[in-house]
Amino acid sequence: MIKGFLNIPYIVWSLLALILAVVWVYVGPHTKTDVARGFPYLVIRWAHALTWLLLAVSFFLRGFSSSMNGWANLIAMAGAVIYLLFITMTFLAK
Repeated sequence: MIKGFLNIPYIVWSLLALILAVVWVYVGPHTKTDVARGFPYLVIRWAHALTWLLLAVSFFLRGFSSSMNGWANLIAMAGAVIYLLFITMTFLAK
């Protein structure tokens, strides 16, 4: 197993991120989704869970093989972009 942050295997980090993704599917920012419509609604409701899912995939790829680090970096960056979009839409929704 390939060890990651805090000497914990990346597979464990992947499972933790996947658990958080599932949690955020059920626990969402419900007060903001009542106000937002259309694209902002989709971003506010689902982007946080998607961010954690992308991080879980990134950790899994890192734990699977070190040759997959390039793809893992791209997926993690996509998660960062999604999260920034989520934060922006959360603050812009009235």
